[in-house]
Amino acid sequence: MNRYAPRSQRGVSLIEVMVAIVVFGVGMLGLALLQTKGAQFTKESSSRTNAIIQARSLADAMRANPKGVDPANGSSSYYLYDGKVAPDPDGCVSNLACAQAKRDLQNWLARLKSGTIGAKGSPAASVTRDAGLGVFVVTVSWNGVDLNGDNQLTAADNGTYSFSLLP
Repeated sequence: MNRYAPRSQRGVSLIEVMVAIVVFGVGMLGLALLQTKGAQFTKESSSRTNAIIQARSLADAMRANPKGVDPANGSSSYYLYDGKVAPDPDGCVSNLACAQAKRDLQNWLARLKSGTIGAKGSPAASVTRDAGLGVFVVTVSWNGVDLNGDNQLTAADNGTYSFSLLP
C-alpha cells in the first residue's frame, strides 16, 4: 500500500477566500480612484479649453473693432480690463468704438463665467497693454485640479492661459 497516495481536495480554505476578497477589494478601490481622478481632469480640461477659446474670441472681436483697440484721438484702448471693474458700454457717450469694445468685454466675461470654473483669489480675466512691445496681453484664469491633494482649491491650483496680441 502506498502511504503517499494523493488525497482528494474537498474545497478552498477560508484563508484563500479572504486573500481573494482583499485583492478584489483593493482592485475595486483602485478603479474607483481612477474614475474620480478622470472626472476631475475632464472638468479641468473642459475649463481650460473654454478659457482658451474665449480668449481667442476676444482677440477676434478686437481685430473687428480697430478703432476700439487704438483710438484715433490718442486715448488708451477701450479694451483694457483689469479684472475688477465691470465694463460699462453706457459710459461711452456717442462713441461707437468704445461702446462696442465694452459690449465685447461684457459678452466675453459672461461666456467665460458660464463655461469656466472661476479662479480662486485672482481675476478670471484681464487685458493689459505692454507699451514697450506695443502688444496687448490677454490673460484668462480658471480653477484647476487640486495639485497638492489637500482638498482645498487655492490660487496655487489655478490654471492660466496668456497670449500676446499685436493689433
